[in-house]
Amino acid sequence: MKLVKLSLVAALTAGAFSVASATPMEEAIKNIDVSGVLRYRYESGTFDKKFPGNTNFLMGDKQAHKYRAQLNFNAAIADNFKAFMQFDYAAADGGYGADTIKNDKKGFAVRQLYLTYTNEDVATSVIAGKQQLNTIWTDNEIDGLVGTGVKVVNNSIDGLTLAAFAVDSYMVSEQSQGLDGDGKPTNNKDNIRSHSGDMGAFLDNIAGDAVGNMYGAAAIGSYEALGGQFNPQLWLAYWDKVGFYYAVDAAYSTTIFDGINWTLEGAYLGNSLDNEIKDEETGNGNFFALKGSIEVNGWDASLGGLYYGDKDKYTMTTIEDQGNIGSVLAGQEIFYTQGSNLNGDLGRNIFGYVTAGYTFNETVRVGGDFVYGGTKTDDHTGGKKLEAVARVDYKYSPKLDFSAFYSYVNVDQDHGSKGDHNAVRLQALYKF
Repeated sequence: MKLVKLSLVAALTAGAFSVASATPMEEAIKNIDVSGVLRYRYESGTFDKKFPGNTNFLMGDKQAHKYRAQLNFNAAIADNFKAFMQFDYAAADGGYGADTIKNDKKGFAVRQLYLTYTNEDVATSVIAGKQQLNTIWTDNEIDGLVGTGVKVVNNSIDGLTLAAFAVDSYMVSEQSQGLDGDGKPTNNKDNIRSHSGDMGAFLDNIAGDAVGNMYGAAAIGSYEALGGQFNPQLWLAYWDKVGFYYAVDAAYSTTIFDGINWTLEGAYLGNSLDNEIKDEETGNGNFFALKGSIEVNGWDASLGGLYYGDKDKYTMTTIEDQGNIGSVLAGQEIFYTQGSNLNGDLGRNIFGYVTAGYTFNETVRVGGDFVYGGTKTDDHTGGKKLEAVARVDYKYSPKLDFSAFYSYVNVDQDHGSKGDHNAVRLQALYKF
C-alpha cells in the first residue's frame, strides 16, 4: 500500500523535521511503501487423562487468545537501494484457573531490518541484514525463522530463480516453545524427549552452542510443459558443525477432461550429519512425500502419503517447525505428537491421508482431512495414530480472511495406553 497522505500527528512531525533537516518529512516518506499483517487466534484443547506421550506441542487444555501484528516499511533510499524494516508485536492472553489467567503486554520490536541492492541489468538482488530466511526447511509464514545474513537472488534466466545465502545467527528467542522463561534453550541430552521446540531440540541435542554458520543455494523453476505447469525446486545447504542438507520438490499441474484440474507433487528432504556429532542416538534424516489432488466445479480432493524418521535414532527433517512443506502435509495436530515432530524426534513414521472440500461462490470453503498411520520406536513409545479435522474458511475480502478448524487425534501406544486429544482454533487474518 502506498503511503499518500499524512495524519495530523505525522504532519506535525513533518513540520518539526523540516526545521531540523534539509529534507522535509513529506519528501522523505513519499517513496515509502507501508504494508502489514494483523492476526488474532483463539485456541483451546483437551486431553484424555491416559493420552500417551509428550503433549508439549499440541494445543493445551487452556484457552488462549493470541495476537500478532506486523508493520512493514519498504523505502527507496537511493538509486538501486531499498531499506526494509519490520516492527512486530506478539502477545497471548487468557485461560482459566488461578495459575493460568494472564494478560501479557509486549511492545513492538524490530524483527527484520535489511538493505536490498538491485541491478536490473543482470536481474540480480543482494539482500543483507536481519531477515526471515524463507527456506524449504523453515516456516515461510509471518512467524518464520529470522536470521542475520546475506542472500543473492538472480532472475536472469526465464522461468528460473537462483539464490545463494549465508546466515550467521538466528532469532531463537522467537521460537519460544523450545526456550525457558529467560530465552535460553531448554533442550539437552537428558530431556530431548520432552522438548522439541519450534527450532528443534535435535540441534541443541547434537550441537548445542557449537552450531555454526549456514551456507546454501537454491534453484526454483516455473515452466510450461506437456500442456501443464511444472514447478521444481532444488535446495542445498551446509550447516557448519551440524551437517549437509538437501531437498527436492516438484509439482506438475494440468487440466484434464472437461475443467478438471489435476496436480501431482513429490518431495524428498534429507541430511547427512557431520561425523563428530553423529552417534548411536542420532542419525541422518530422510523424508519422502507424494500427493495427488484434483479440483472440479468447486470440489477439491487429495490423496497423499509420508515416510520419515528412524525407529531407534533421533532424526530431523526440518529446522524450524514444519518448514515450508505444508503443501504435501495434511491434518493439524498429528505431526506434533511424540515421535512425529518433523523438526527432530525419535521414531519411524508412515502416514497416509485424504482431504476433501467444497467452495461456495469462491469465498467459503467447507472441508476436512483424515490422516492415519503410526510411529515405530524400539522402546515402544510409538503406536497407531489418526486425526480427523473439520475446516471452514471464509474469504471476506481480498485482504480479510476468517478460518476455523476442529481437530480430533487418537493415539494407541504400543504396549501402553491410548487416548484422545481435541483442539479448536478460530482465526481472523487481515493483510494490507
